[in-house]
Amino acid sequence: MIEARGSRRALVRAYDLFSYVYSSTAARLERAGVNRGLERLRVRPGDWVLEVAVGTAVVHRRLRARVSHPNRLIGVDLSPGMLRATRRRLPEARLARTDARQLPFGADSFDALWSSYLLDLIPTAEITPVLVEFHRVLRPGGQLVLVNFSKNQAGPTLWERLYELTPGFLVAWVFSGCRPVQAEAMVRAAGFAEVEREFVTNGLDSEVVTARKN
Repeated sequence: MIEARGSRRALVRAYDLFSYVYSSTAARLERAGVNRGLERLRVRPGDWVLEVAVGTAVVHRRLRARVSHPNRLIGVDLSPGMLRATRRRLPEARLARTDARQLPFGADSFDALWSSYLLDLIPTAEITPVLVEFHRVLRPGGQLVLVNFSKNQAGPTLWERLYELTPGFLVAWVFSGCRPVQAEAMVRAAGFAEVEREFVTNGLDSEVVTARKN
């Protein structure tokens, strides 16, 4: 897995701009991975659900249909533009701007946590700490569902080669900051159990990783 490049500030600025077109561009490429992830997600009546990296509400709207009351679904993002886009689509959504490394929730707060196309943006050294934070806010028995841009080969992909050749200040704009990740081992390292990975090739090559907190 190659290292993420570019600054967090540049990523936030890029995604603020992408918020105007994300639903009609990247979200279409991500649809197959998202659909498969939602098939694996189990939400029971009364569950509390957290979405980290809510984006433009493409998934949040679908998650909202699964909870017994809209107040039991919370979405967070670091990009103000993405949060504004979600607010326009879902005016009553419970949203917060926050860094995934320090979620503003107590331990054992949620029964399910969904995050799609976030880990492929952040530095490798930060992925396991983010997953540990996900583990912290989930209740015992709670389910984690991750959908990430990924690959299913040992060697570098063409995307990775071009990503590494591109000047760092352009990576957020040319590649949306994304590079393929393989998160299964890091999910285990964060303390999760029942970890499973499925690779999805339709559209953007993606992995769906599911796990539970003991």
